[in-house]
Amino acid sequence: MSNLLSVSAMVTECQSRVPIGLSSAFWVKKLNEGFRWISQKGNFVWDTQGLYVSTPVGYTTFDIPNGTIAGFPACDPGKPMYLSGPVSSTLAQTGNVFSTIPYKPWDESLEQQYAEVVAPPGLFSCWTFATNFTTGAGPTFTPLYSYKGYLYPHSAAATSATGAFTFTFAYHTDVSGVEYATTATATAPNYFPTPNSFDNLLIELAEAEARRIYGLAGFEMIQKRAESAIVNLLDSYRSTKNVLSGLTDQQKQVSEKKMMAQERA
Repeated sequence: MSNLLSVSAMVTECQSRVPIGLSSAFWVKKLNEGFRWISQKGNFVWDTQGLYVSTPVGYTTFDIPNGTIAGFPACDPGKPMYLSGPVSSTLAQTGNVFSTIPYKPWDESLEQQYAEVVAPPGLFSCWTFATNFTTGAGPTFTPLYSYKGYLYPHSAAATSATGAFTFTFAYHTDVSGVEYATTATATAPNYFPTPNSFDNLLIELAEAEARRIYGLAGFEMIQKRAESAIVNLLDSYRSTKNVLSGLTDQQKQVSEKKMMAQERA
């Protein structure tokens, strides 16, 4: 977790910046809103989560985490997800498969259903996902929503000879419903394992929103400054980037030097 400020400490800072007697509950709400807003802006490394999922014999579907598995937050389906495998101790025809299974949109994934070719068990060409709707238990029968993954082609399903397949599933957590309180008794007193600069951004977003609501001057400048810093934060901690920012800068410098050398020649 961030080792600089707890939620309680951030509330105290907010109250000192806008000393008009706003309650701790108000500031916690605005801090949480800022946290969720930042998370929606990109794929941050601290949102990445991984676990093992499995498909039983004869099946090519698996459950995408919806928050019911202890220790594994719900998945945000709007951000990148990755699947690799399968692994089976008795997968004789293909052996263990550790490479990534590419994700395809629903319409493209259906094209992977080979009409004439039967794929060996475990040799999946792609995967996709869709909403899974079920009716809860009585007496209220509350509807339950989750997401289910689908592997294609179906002919590659686990058999009695291979046993169930196990896959590695990596995803970004859903923080749309996250609420952090000022004490550890209600929930965690700190936000995700973010850099210390993240705490200050939360404070500035909360401060700007409070100033906007109560008609206090300066909220535009504070908000723009925070948003600019968030862009830089995303560039540094984007979980989907392939090249570190520093290496990218070096590559640009080398390219520019080559162009200058050609011009001089």
